[in-house]
Amino acid sequence: MRQRFAPYLWVLLCTLAACSPALNWRAVQLGHLSTLLPCKPDSATRQVSLAGISLAMEMSGCEVEGALFAISRIQAADVVQAQALMAELRKSGLAQVQARAVHPAANSGDAQTSFDVSVDGKRADGQTLQARFKWQVFGSELYQIAAYAEHLGPEQIDSLVGEARIR
Repeated sequence: MRQRFAPYLWVLLCTLAACSPALNWRAVQLGHLSTLLPCKPDSATRQVSLAGISLAMEMSGCEVEGALFAISRIQAADVVQAQALMAELRKSGLAQVQARAVHPAANSGDAQTSFDVSVDGKRADGQTLQARFKWQVFGSELYQIAAYAEHLGPEQIDSLVGEARIR
């Protein structure tokens, strides 16, 4: 009897595998920031230099369908330093993607506490790249939300940026 159902079971398993979404969104928390990432993230901490200051940057990110998704957090000494560091982090992020065109989002916020942009740029190897960045200051914490790919569609960035909340 098992042999009679084996082909049906195989078809059912193949069908379920084909229906599994490539973008498997899940809630991720980093400091006070929560958002959705489309795959299981890896986490790391590394030292970065901004405005001549060495700081620890916590990061969580993952790669799926040729796109990289990441969130990061830097703890500044105080609110004033966090706002100054946001300008440096923005400059660094745009330089990293060799930004040719920067398109601020309509609800971008002010340049000192929240800034949201889409970017046309290039990878280090010269290939075209689209990026989406959102930088946000919360007290003395500085956050960066980013997505990078050859082409970014709304299905890749709406949940990442739209679901980002400071709690």
